Amino acid sequence: MIAYNLQPVAVRGLTGIGNYTAEVARRLIDDNAELHAFDFLGRNGVNAILEENLKMNLSGNDLHIVRSLPLSVYIRMGGAGKIMPYHKLTHSKADLTVFFNYLTPGGLTGNNMITIYDLVCERFPETMQAKNRRLLQGHLRDSASRASAVLTISEFSKREIIDVLGVPEEKIFVGPCGVDTEFYTPGEGFTTDIAQKHNLERYILYVGTLEPRKNIKTIVEAFSLISSKYPDVKLVLAGGLGWQPEATLKAIEESPVKDKIIRPGFISNEEKRDLLRNALFFVFPSLYEGFGMPVTEAMACGTDCIVSESSSLVEISAGLVPMIPVSDVKLFAEAMEAKLNTPASPELRAKLVEHAKSYTWEQTAKAAKCAIDYSYGKIN
Repeated sequence: MIAYNLQPVAVRGLTGIGNYTAEVARRLIDDNAELHAFDFLGRNGVNAILEENLKMNLSGNDLHIVRSLPLSVYIRMGGAGKIMPYHKLTHSKADLTVFFNYLTPGGLTGNNMITIYDLVCERFPETMQAKNRRLLQGHLRDSASRASAVLTISEFSKREIIDVLGVPEEKIFVGPCGVDTEFYTPGEGFTTDIAQKHNLERYILYVGTLEPRKNIKTIVEAFSLISSKYPDVKLVLAGGLGWQPEATLKAIEESPVKDKIIRPGFISNEEKRDLLRNALFFVFPSLYEGFGMPVTEAMACGTDCIVSESSSLVEISAGLVPMIPVSDVKLFAEAMEAKLNTPASPELRAKLVEHAKSYTWEQTAKAAKCAIDYSYGKIN
């Protein structure tokens, strides 16, 4: 029997890991599976949240909710967690437990599969919140070594897991993030009021959290260098505030063209699609990404991109869009100006759309199933 720990979708307002978990889990869960989640003292009403996020009726499923403590506390207990074994906390009868996040509790015994999205905690630890960094650095190596199989989201991340954590290549399976190409499609005009709300006509777009790892300061400075030549063009930075956004906010506030930099804040998927479809182009300057879903979503909308020459972005860009060294403000400015002067051709837009179609959630779930089957091979 397989158990799926669904903690990443046991919260409202899903972000990257939560969305990945929801898309993969709903394609894997069957009537024979156990479903696990932690809901300390029943405060969050996890049953309803899981059904909402998974878009599934779970009344007929074997749902096990742990109310005695939060999962993060249980993981921080490390080896001491063996006092309260995971299978007893969850009343589990499964012989394989699938985790969609990086870490497993020290109290877990038996076979398990984990999902490692990136190694920011090792490569760019200064861009993480301290408590999350300590948690990952303190427990990730142990979790990876105890896992029967590891699922990850790009060939880049697979190499990182091998090089940094020493995980054998044969137990790592790559399931890239899918793109909903029925939702993210080319189109013109706006279906929401976001353009009217922010007076948008011609704009360059970034979508993602405002935090140090996203390197937004670089494109703010690059935009400032060229803005005077294009007085009608704005820079839209869409997304909520992440950890330590102060440097980014300061760069925006001190920009000589701050009045042309628009921050809509957290946006809905429909608003994101509108912004992607109608942008002059999309720019993503991140220092480090396990995958980079906003790039493939932009491509699915037929929107041209500029990305940083870093991590998995080289892989998912497939040579179709310019790649700029992460800290080179001048080259970002030149690339942005080139895009403003020469819009993408219909042929390029078609190639971007076709490339995005190569990333499907069905393929992601298939990779996860291969990891599960490999883990079962270890059991048998």
